[in-house]
Amino acid sequence: MYSGSFSNSSPGWFRMKAFIFYWIIVILTGVSVVYGQTDSLLSLQRIFLKPYLAGTRPNLENISPDGNFILYQWDSTAQDRYRYWIMSTDGTNKHMLADTLLGEIAWSPDRHTIACTRNGDVFLTDTSFQKFERLTKTEASEYGLRWSPDGKLLAFRSDKKIFALQIGKTGMNELIHPSEKDSWVNLIDFAPDGRHVLFSESNRSDGQEFIVPKYTGKDVTTSSFKSGIEKTRFGIAPVDTGSTVWIKLPDDRQYENGDASISPDGKNVFIERFTTDRKDRQLFRADTDSGKAVLIFKEHDDTWIEAGLATTKWMPDGKAIVTTSEQDGWNHLYMMSPDGSNKRKLTDGDWEVHWFDISADGKQIFFQANKDDHHQWQLFALNVSSKQITRLTFREGTYENPILSKDGKFIVANYSNFNLPTELVRIPIPPMTDAKPMSIAGEIFLTANVPGEFHSIRWVTPDIVHFKARDGATVPLMIYKPQYFDSTKQYPVVVFVHGAGYLQNVYRGWSYYYRETMFNNRLVQQGYIVIEVDYRGSAGYGRDFRTDVAMHLGGKDLDDEIDALEYLKHLGYIDSRHVGIYGGSYGGFLTLMGLFTTDAYACGAALRAVTSWENYYHHNAWYTEPRLGKPEEHPDAYRISSPMTYADSLKKPLLILHGMSDDNVFFQDAVQLIAKLQKANKHFELMIYPDEAHSFSEPTSWLDEYARIEQFFNEHLLHASQR
Repeated sequence: MYSGSFSNSSPGWFRMKAFIFYWIIVILTGVSVVYGQTDSLLSLQRIFLKPYLAGTRPNLENISPDGNFILYQWDSTAQDRYRYWIMSTDGTNKHMLADTLLGEIAWSPDRHTIACTRNGDVFLTDTSFQKFERLTKTEASEYGLRWSPDGKLLAFRSDKKIFALQIGKTGMNELIHPSEKDSWVNLIDFAPDGRHVLFSESNRSDGQEFIVPKYTGKDVTTSSFKSGIEKTRFGIAPVDTGSTVWIKLPDDRQYENGDASISPDGKNVFIERFTTDRKDRQLFRADTDSGKAVLIFKEHDDTWIEAGLATTKWMPDGKAIVTTSEQDGWNHLYMMSPDGSNKRKLTDGDWEVHWFDISADGKQIFFQANKDDHHQWQLFALNVSSKQITRLTFREGTYENPILSKDGKFIVANYSNFNLPTELVRIPIPPMTDAKPMSIAGEIFLTANVPGEFHSIRWVTPDIVHFKARDGATVPLMIYKPQYFDSTKQYPVVVFVHGAGYLQNVYRGWSYYYRETMFNNRLVQQGYIVIEVDYRGSAGYGRDFRTDVAMHLGGKDLDDEIDALEYLKHLGYIDSRHVGIYGGSYGGFLTLMGLFTTDAYACGAALRAVTSWENYYHHNAWYTEPRLGKPEEHPDAYRISSPMTYADSLKKPLLILHGMSDDNVFFQDAVQLIAKLQKANKHFELMIYPDEAHSFSEPTSWLDEYARIEQFFNEHLLHASQR
């Protein structure tokens, strides 16, 4: 179904010209323009049904070793039919690859040969992607393609084993196989000489098995998976003859693994790991001949260390290691000698580094950070010798998922801003000796794939403000106001609560919650004010802000949501009697806590909500244990953090929505809450989605879910406030 305010006749050409004009201005000046925008009510069908209103966003895959080509995936039909595309690195010669069977793609070091998978088998091709030479024909699927540094060997995983092919010869050799039935092996990297590989072997045999039923077939069927933190060991294996050298790390407890890499001279590896409660991080250096390991770096946090922020790399000459750490309160770059000595801080300030890479000569480190504004992510270059930082990007907004070219001359990244969905951009890297200031003039927009219809809509640009929470912390708040906002009026309010806990959503970029962003715009069009809070525990604001939720989820994070409303009350333009709240996953959890433990909300819609953190611990201990510990050791933390504890207190309208095939927050959570509410004689509304998992796959399910949420809010907020 497609509905909207445009036809496919002559006005389409007018929109095309408007779209072209828009992008000429954006590309040449970096300033967006408003052209031919409409104020008509945005339809739910256009937000959630195909073809998608914002189109589909390009996914950057890689840059060719010679820096001449960029490979990415994109769906030109906006129907979730992604295909591979290739273009020159200046954005020209863009075309879709004709082959529809392509899976993984890996460029050879010779810069011309390309390995790829097609229907699970391995083939060789070139940049034309016209002719394919079959290398494997097996019942199992091959994946994880990795070239040796000299391009003579191609390694991959198949049937839980690691194999290698010698290019130009027939047959494949088994390099590594699991030592136990329930184990699996993973290829990490080749040694620089191509004669050895670093790999890991993991086992989750003692993990708990979980079952997800499916009810919509002729018979009830189930799928199952094992969850838990696996035991892992690391080894160095020869590619021809010889025995595996196992890295001798102390104790064999379960750890979460971080980065692991072979040194440029092939003589050492570093291996990073975290205790399961993430209070301790360890970095070892091991000799590749003997496997003997030495602890070279460790850190401890009484709350938890965010493993997703930790990144470690060798300097190109192998004489130093660069890593990131929050040990001074913000995630920054550090350098140390391979033995752990001579540790020094490279960056400093109240901002975070979220990605970095190193130039081939080791003289510069390129990184992504929210250095000048916590709400936008830019790219920078650090002179390793002088520690001088040069900003590389200047458009207001966010640059994400960057890839550095092999020659270090440019970076390709995703760029987005409010109301500007993600596009690919090429950012030049000036010579270190160039004293001329950088500007946006050097950036090239490689794609311009946003449909003209999207730009024809008058989207709300939210305000980002900050308020003081009750404990004195500064908390970010994003406010969507109606186009013809009148500060003398009082508006009903909808609060959207982002999920994940550790995630940033108050930022200048195209949100992970892009559907909700468009839905929030529709709510604003109908007369609501919509707000979003980056509550305590969110990303981007330093270690203390992140860990303030330790041992009490639904504590300071919920306080921040309530304090945001208090801040808005003092501004005078919200109707505090008619405030609704909604969110999914962690956002659904906070919705329930807000309804059960406060009187701040008139109603709430909880999507795929966590209702018991003990349930979640059993199949997602990696998330829950760092925040709340183990339930048998800290029962009070689980009790005060569980919506089930307070469900008897429900007094306001509640809408529960959950997929029955959810394999992240199991449907069990919804069922247990429903049972408790029924026994307490509480009224609530419910809709289940039998075939949907945690993130819905069917557009019609998204449409149904948000149509119900809108109707729910209109009944209890908008219409009620007008009575």
